[in-house]
Amino acid sequence: MEFRALKASEMDAWFDHCALVFNQHNDLEASRQYFMNHWYNDPWRKLRGILVAVEAGEILSTVRVFHRRIYLGGEIFTMGGIGEVSTKEPYRRRGLSGKLLEMAIDYMESEDMDFSMLATGSPRHYSRFGWEEVITYWKQAEIQPLRCKDIRLLNLWDSQELQQVMNLYHLYSCRLNGPIVRDRRDYWQDWVRTEITRGWFAQGRGRGWVLLEAGEIKAYLVAAKDAGKDILIVNDFACREDEADSFRKLIQHAAWSLGDGKPLPAAYPAAVAADFPAKLEVKQGLMIRVNNRRLRDRLPQTNVSELFHGISKGDCGTSKLVSWGIDDY
Repeated sequence: MEFRALKASEMDAWFDHCALVFNQHNDLEASRQYFMNHWYNDPWRKLRGILVAVEAGEILSTVRVFHRRIYLGGEIFTMGGIGEVSTKEPYRRRGLSGKLLEMAIDYMESEDMDFSMLATGSPRHYSRFGWEEVITYWKQAEIQPLRCKDIRLLNLWDSQELQQVMNLYHLYSCRLNGPIVRDRRDYWQDWVRTEITRGWFAQGRGRGWVLLEAGEIKAYLVAAKDAGKDILIVNDFACREDEADSFRKLIQHAAWSLGDGKPLPAAYPAAVAADFPAKLEVKQGLMIRVNNRRLRDRLPQTNVSELFHGISKGDCGTSKLVSWGIDDY
């Protein structure tokens, strides 16, 4: 069996492998398109970041390292996102993904990636390789639908609008811990634009809106409502000022746009300064690894969780940790 980087000639076979293993909704075509989007829409993609276990020409297991940078503590750090971790069912529990994760760690060290992040339902598997589980805090509130005349759909094809949104995103997200640095226009026009409307579920609905003030974009929001689920998920948000007021107008408009005229529950990161009566929720599945040991030695916090939340034995609702759903890999 070979453990190595994927070859360019194997891309189609790799798409087929991922589609087959992750085909949760019995739609191979939609599943395959999802992974094609995440390859071709990623301006930082690197073929050598896709690691595979191959036997007799067949891909049995794979791990992909996404090249990203994140905001943390007012600084920018390099980060390797771990995704597409998948092994065909007959070959599971043979240590294939474990071997590929070890290779991914070596790869991230060679690429000088300070951190690594992933989302999983199997945290014990990754903790063996140095990833630490970090819970995330969300709030859920019941939103009354209300159309706002100063809000319209987001248009990322408009050059001026795109630049305003990019600036808003940087000014807002650079104060948080964990958001992806989105400083390339093609990432916005390809990855973000695609993920706004599609997401993982082919039958889901997602949209983006901008809030205007004197002809300028004051804030924007991206939210989605999956088929069969009566909840609105906030996948991206940024504003210039008056955060609570801007968020309230946008989320109420989103509830009006994607709902059926009735109050709709909405979930959003606790870091968003909203003024709705809300209940705090804890979500699991995020795991973070410090690849740069020299960096860890100089960090003031005692553990990764405190570092990313920006709190120590304080109010969980003030957590600064945000991983926007629009950037999921």
